[in-house]
Amino acid sequence: MTSVTVDTVSAFIERHDLLGDGATVLVAVSGGADSMVCLSVLRRLGYDVHALHANYGLREGADDDEALVRQWCDAQSPPVPFTAVSLDAEARAASEDESLQEAARRLRYDALAERAVEIDAPAVTTGHHRDDQAETLLLNLVRGSGPEGLAGMRPARPLQEAPSVSLVRPLLEVSRDDIEAYAEAVGLPWRTDPTNRSLDYDRGVMRTEILPRLDDHFEGARDTLARSASLMREYVDQALRPALDARMDEAFVDRETGGWLSLEALTDEPPVWRRRLLLEALRRTLPTAPCSYALAEELVALVEAQVGRRVEVGGGTVWRERSGLRFLPEDAAPAPLPPTPVDWGEPVTIPQGTLQVERGVDLPESLDSGGPGVAYADAERLNADLTVRTWTDGDRLRPLGLNGTKTVSDLLTDAQVPPHRRNGVCVLCTAEHIAWVVGHRLDHRVRVRPDTEQVARLVLRPREKPSDDCQSS
Repeated sequence: MTSVTVDTVSAFIERHDLLGDGATVLVAVSGGADSMVCLSVLRRLGYDVHALHANYGLREGADDDEALVRQWCDAQSPPVPFTAVSLDAEARAASEDESLQEAARRLRYDALAERAVEIDAPAVTTGHHRDDQAETLLLNLVRGSGPEGLAGMRPARPLQEAPSVSLVRPLLEVSRDDIEAYAEAVGLPWRTDPTNRSLDYDRGVMRTEILPRLDDHFEGARDTLARSASLMREYVDQALRPALDARMDEAFVDRETGGWLSLEALTDEPPVWRRRLLLEALRRTLPTAPCSYALAEELVALVEAQVGRRVEVGGGTVWRERSGLRFLPEDAAPAPLPPTPVDWGEPVTIPQGTLQVERGVDLPESLDSGGPGVAYADAERLNADLTVRTWTDGDRLRPLGLNGTKTVSDLLTDAQVPPHRRNGVCVLCTAEHIAWVVGHRLDHRVRVRPDTEQVARLVLRPREKPSDDCQSS
């Protein structure tokens, strides 16, 4: 049994090209049979294995799990490099509004990514096995997953927390029975986590109640389910993925921050492809967002919504623009600028770029010269207390040439400023009112008149080229 398990893992690694010969590999080791066997087998196959154990301190026996893994690693010749990390899953769950299991998982993968980068390991491995694959397929089925969910766990994928590192599952074709038989044959210690069979968790219900019943009535049910996941994965990789990528090449534009998806392409597709395109755009731009059917339906509704509507998703926002949907990560949105003094002739950094107000310039032949980033005003009607800030709801001005006032929000809508850019627009203010919606419109009250004695030039030097929106506005 020992050689069979080692040979099975070796063949699986070779068939899927998972690990290079002798590669440095960081193994996630809980102390359970599957992760301990993963560590042992990879070491036997000649890989430079390192172990990382996550201790959440959530149950009695957690410290004993850590001690078991540490002692085994130290007892090897040469010793296996071992790292233990203490993680506060309860605090994360409370602060991020996550389940305890999800919080623990995210903390664990953050720690694995950090350690893999430290030791220059191209891969992190876990002990997921064939029975886990069967459970995953059934869980995804009852949750209403699409083809990717029914394909189960992949042999390898990029680690989200460190995309240069692969998350590898070398035991995915080995059964739980074979794993325990290997451990017993080589005298490998392990500990059992009772929460793995707890009925408080969906996977525990699947593991202790549903799969055993299937085994009783359908011989080889676990093998059959794992094989179904493999067949679905082949379909996804060979048929669905190429067709989806071809459509994305036509419809999606990658941006430095986020991305943009064509409305025309979405409306031309049947509903099934519309949802696939939307979820794929989410996956590429906002990877922490839940790629669920419910969220896909929200985004489908956004296609028919008014310009400026948005849907908040995990890690960012999807905006409805005139000809597309803009996917914008939350860290790409500019921070609001509080009222900031503007001194004559001194540049001020604002979200849009750099603002400078110059006094005593020559009046040009046309006040329209210089483009939207340049405006001319009566210097005397701008006072010594100039400030600049991000515009807010309710801000109004009297646009140049108009008798009445208008909200800044309406002004930006009329100017067809893409919704994701509006939050970064600033207003230059006198002590009494807005003087300039920076880069867009001057207030009528500070205009240059025939009796103006001194002209001021207002200059915006943009942070980025406006051509970034040539396809999204």
